[in-house]
Amino acid sequence: MSPIRFIPCHHRASLSLGKRLGRGRRGLTVIELLVVIAIIAVLISLILPAVQQSRESARNLQCRNNLRNLGLACLTFHEFNLYYPRNTVRPRGTTPVDGEPPGNLWNWHSGTYESWHRQIMSYIEQPNVRVQDAVPLIGCPADPRGANYTVPGYGFTWYVGVFSNPSNMNNGIIIDDSDMKQKMTINASYVTDGTSNTILLAERPPSADGHFGWWDSRCCTEDNISAARGDNKLFSSGKNGKCANPAPYQFGRVDDNCAFNSLWSNHQYGGNFCMADGSVRTISYQAGNQPVGSTTLLEAMASRAGSEVFDSGN
Repeated sequence: MSPIRFIPCHHRASLSLGKRLGRGRRGLTVIELLVVIAIIAVLISLILPAVQQSRESARNLQCRNNLRNLGLACLTFHEFNLYYPRNTVRPRGTTPVDGEPPGNLWNWHSGTYESWHRQIMSYIEQPNVRVQDAVPLIGCPADPRGANYTVPGYGFTWYVGVFSNPSNMNNGIIIDDSDMKQKMTINASYVTDGTSNTILLAERPPSADGHFGWWDSRCCTEDNISAARGDNKLFSSGKNGKCANPAPYQFGRVDDNCAFNSLWSNHQYGGNFCMADGSVRTISYQAGNQPVGSTTLLEAMASRAGSEVFDSGN
């Protein structure tokens, strides 16, 4: 017969406590786990839109700051030169013949194209930037291609001068006299519609195919000056077939060439605009396409001396 073992009372108490604690520890049931997962999913669904909205707000703020700084550069250029920057040809511009930055793709001889962006580079502390370089201040971070998007030969701009429509070329503030026989400049006295009512600069991303939207090209007005309301002569078709004619101001797609036929923006609710007084405002797509007589609000605001009557509070 085995001897009888006596367990001290305090040992029995500790064993009893251990058993009770052991019975208290158990894992989650399947139902409880599913409830936790559902709660986490709901929280994520609530948080993600707020995070995305915060990111979009930050990108939009950066775009507005870029426009404001470019507008100030244009106004400073006007102060020193007594006219606004423009697209032109050398030597009747402001950059010297044979004075191109090292590494440029071609020489600045007489008759070469000089963009309005090139004219203000010294005012944004980029006097030696090359044509193929990305310039941070003229790139919009809202574009999924990135603000430093380039092709092998050229850098791009997301901020352009404007005119009303293809029937009214050069009726804006930033003009192009490169095809004219004589020099043409625009100063503040030409802006008879009022500086707070007239657009100086607007958002318009580069084309989907990378062939247009260069900030310092060899040739073309459409690279950095855009119609507020265009047509389909530049791009007749895009991602979804034929391009609209007339081409409206709208929220566009970076993979659709049709968007490039007029002003458009990467921002969902509307584009940003720098007015001739240096202020920056957002104009919704709906408001920009509202009729003002025989034109639209955005076309009216793009002209410097159209005498259109409209509510600038839109």
